[in-house]
Amino acid sequence: MIALLLFSLIAAAIVFQVGRKDAARDPWLSLILLSLLVCFPVLALLLPKVAVLPVGVEESARTVFPWGRSLLLVWISGMLIAGARLLLAVHGLRQWHRNSVKVARQGRVEIRMLAGIRSPVAAGVIQPVIFVPDSWGHWSEETREMVLQHEMAHHDRCDPLWRWLAEAARVVYWYHPLVHWMVRRFEEQCEYACDEIVLKGGASPAAYAHVLCDFASPRRMGGPLLAMAETSSLESRVRRMIQPPGQRGRVGMPAFIGLCTAVVLAMAGPHLPPPILVPPEEVALRLSANPFPGN
Repeated sequence: MIALLLFSLIAAAIVFQVGRKDAARDPWLSLILLSLLVCFPVLALLLPKVAVLPVGVEESARTVFPWGRSLLLVWISGMLIAGARLLLAVHGLRQWHRNSVKVARQGRVEIRMLAGIRSPVAAGVIQPVIFVPDSWGHWSEETREMVLQHEMAHHDRCDPLWRWLAEAARVVYWYHPLVHWMVRRFEEQCEYACDEIVLKGGASPAAYAHVLCDFASPRRMGGPLLAMAETSSLESRVRRMIQPPGQRGRVGMPAFIGLCTAVVLAMAGPHLPPPILVPPEEVALRLSANPFPGN
């Protein structure tokens, strides 16, 4: 448990420090850290342990209430509930697919019109799709081009697949606010990256910001869905387009050292010496022995 807390603290600190001046920096770093968090339970079981906190048999024997087993049951229960919510989101995505109408296709990506949504949405890994509102037919050609550039950038970057990984981390660490923050930061970094692709394609920052404001969704999309714009992150995205940050450098050695430290933490664990088994006969003999043999 201590190793897990330190692991997540270091991961969140790396993401925060790297993105302190520019929140869009290095979404791949966030993705790697989230991947390590998902693999942490397996790493903690399979990797060889390094003894850092010696624990005696007498100390461990004092534990009366099975705290470890109880916490494990609570964690599994919460994970099942979070997993059920994710499955409900997947079921909702299938409902969207059934209730939508195919209007176009770009490569292997279908563009489907769906009533009731405000923002265009990219989703799907095996069957990639872009859902657009039913006002699609009234959009200008410039608006359509910017929307499709943004949503196709998500599919070209395999963002729906990486969102699945981020949601898996959210399911495993349903109780951990730092992991939820890292997932949210990764989602924002994906949107920043797609915004840059649209602007590099020749779109006007003012026109693109206007499109984002028009399609901003007031609520977050659940599950592995990528809405084009949400009101919670709209201000930072528009500000970034109007006042772009300076040239971004590489992550550097501190982040690499932090990653190595996080992996080593998965190997750290208390060293519990093997218990000494005493036969019942010897126990009975010692209890019945005369404590003062000289008398």
